[in-house]
Amino acid sequence: MATPYRIKRSAVPGKAPQVADLLLGELALNTFDADLYTLRSRPGVGTDVVKLGAGTTVTNILYVTKDGKDTNTGKKLGDAKATIKAAVAIASTIPGSVVKVSSGTYIEDNPIKLAPQISVVGDSLREVTIVPNNSNQDLFHVSPGNYVTEMSYSGTLNTGKAVFAFDPDTIRYFNQSPYIRNCTNFIPNSIGMKIDGKHAIGPTKSMVTDSFTQYNQGGIGVSITNGGYAQLVSLFTICDDIAVYCGSGGACDLTNSNASFGNYALVADGVGPKKYTGSIYQAAEANSATFILDLSTQPLAISTASYSYTTGLTTITTSTPHGFNVGMGVTIKNLAFLCPSAGDPPDIPVRTISNAVYDNISGTATITTVSTNHRFSVGMGVSLAGLGFTCPSGPGTLTYPSGKEGYVFRVDSIPASNQFTVNVGPSTLPHTYVSGGTATFVGYTFPSGNFGNVFEVESILNANSFTVYTGTTTFAHNYVGGGSVRVNANRPFDGQVVYFDNLYYTVNKIHIVNGGSGYTSSPIITISAPSTSWGVQASAVAEISNGSVVSVEIISNGRGYTSIPTITIAGPDVGINTAIVTAELLPTYYSIASSTPISSGICTITVNDSVPYAVGVGSTVPFFKQSRILASGHSLEYIGSGTNINTALPAQGGVPIQENEIDMRNGGLVVYTSTDQSGNFRIGDGVVINQQTGTISGTFYSKSLFSTMTPFILALGGE
Repeated sequence: MATPYRIKRSAVPGKAPQVADLLLGELALNTFDADLYTLRSRPGVGTDVVKLGAGTTVTNILYVTKDGKDTNTGKKLGDAKATIKAAVAIASTIPGSVVKVSSGTYIEDNPIKLAPQISVVGDSLREVTIVPNNSNQDLFHVSPGNYVTEMSYSGTLNTGKAVFAFDPDTIRYFNQSPYIRNCTNFIPNSIGMKIDGKHAIGPTKSMVTDSFTQYNQGGIGVSITNGGYAQLVSLFTICDDIAVYCGSGGACDLTNSNASFGNYALVADGVGPKKYTGSIYQAAEANSATFILDLSTQPLAISTASYSYTTGLTTITTSTPHGFNVGMGVTIKNLAFLCPSAGDPPDIPVRTISNAVYDNISGTATITTVSTNHRFSVGMGVSLAGLGFTCPSGPGTLTYPSGKEGYVFRVDSIPASNQFTVNVGPSTLPHTYVSGGTATFVGYTFPSGNFGNVFEVESILNANSFTVYTGTTTFAHNYVGGGSVRVNANRPFDGQVVYFDNLYYTVNKIHIVNGGSGYTSSPIITISAPSTSWGVQASAVAEISNGSVVSVEIISNGRGYTSIPTITIAGPDVGINTAIVTAELLPTYYSIASSTPISSGICTITVNDSVPYAVGVGSTVPFFKQSRILASGHSLEYIGSGTNINTALPAQGGVPIQENEIDMRNGGLVVYTSTDQSGNFRIGDGVVINQQTGTISGTFYSKSLFSTMTPFILALGGE
């Protein structure tokens, strides 16, 4: 028997030979990793050790194959993992990793939680299929910077569960959207993308997609709620209950997309929670569209706070009642925390202040200490006390800080070893330093500003306490003092809506409860008048078929209603079976057209529609984010025909319902251009081009035509 040829070898995982360990032409084998090495010698360049073959390991690429094993490393194709979840668990420890999924069907223990900056890339959209094992859980929980592409999803998910959703267990700050591209969802009743702003931190809370097909019968293509946002390109939905839904302040841009069959296409529902409230600074007459508001807000001192570093939830208690509501944006500053795991706090003595220069416009104060080296650093929280200032409106010397912004402030910069700057808040008056004052190290300010300082109220515990998600960390932090919180009143923008003092309503729809019988002609419908003096009474007419009222067309929606009006229908011509109907109201919000920057708390806004009643000084003006869909070039085919493809097809009796294409509920807004199955083109409700009849109609078109043609006719001497 021949003697086997042996080469240098090691069984230590990850171990590789050094240059000195090999001769030219000699091989070395790592028997644990199955990696083969040799020397490479290049004249003029040098000698180094290289791996041989295509099966070498790569640090940040993980492989998944049908014949893999989850006990494998996943770092090369021949040592692949068997499930995406197992590969993601390794990739999540290495930001910037890519999980490559080979062709096959993978049954996954969902949810699969993707850490930030992880990509999951399938071999082919048609050949890679992911099946959730747990129908009561979402399939993927995505994070900032994720990229998922080239795969399909099938199996079963419970109603309301999603293929892609933010992680409700780890609330992250989103500075980069997850990106879903070239995928297909075949899971009935599921949500393709669930973008719930409650489960994210940041100004956008968004996902983006390109070429995502949703054949999830009875489900929702994309659901965007609680201030979430999405950019959707080439989204194709088939037989969905709702193709795209925006609610509670959710919004999206939708381009070059299609909705086929199903119940509803584009639904915008209501507004988000109240963000802040202004008040009328100068009275406005009836039918005004421009208003001057006082948007100033006052800071509240924080008395205590607790922070859960694993969930990112911070509980804050204010010294006085806060008056906040869930979903309101608040600015939190200058809470001082210490982190025991980071070591003892630095031993910095109390520093005596020798000078302070205050810029009342920016709120920045430059503090000079007697000590030539105060030892403070940026991000530290210092407690200021006893600084004497004079101001034009005050008698004598006043002591600052006043406590309105608290007493702890973040060190923003270090101009010199004996100077530091803090922002103590702006003022309408200049202040001149006289003498006195101390600066004491308290802790490290929180929030740090890495996730910004504006957060949304998660819950209200009592009149003085509330919670917000401020982001997770790896260490526990203990509150030691300071801090202030105030409502974040930003410059009003297009996408926000308001009302003035009270929310009024118009009649949106009339629903038939009982069509009655015995009608031979259209009965008179009487809708009760609104209680407001400036209100307008709604009116409607009935359509009769086979002796019954089958529909009610609203002639005038009215205005100024504060409660559901009474609707009376005249009795039938034969018998006593009178029809019964009920009204559905629509709230009247005024959308922001433009605004001026906020200066000393004062801002001028212009709304798109005139307000039909006078508004007095001090009237409240609450601001809300409108649920809004901006759809460009959307194809709508047989919407309203149902979610079962076997009956929704026109050849199988499917009948579209045109009014289900665009559904604006409770003050939501859909701005769109669309084409339906007949080729009819719409620019919102204002212009409709009917290809079959060759006509142009619509409210905006009729008004424009009238204003153009009437002067022309008069110029020709017409009547």
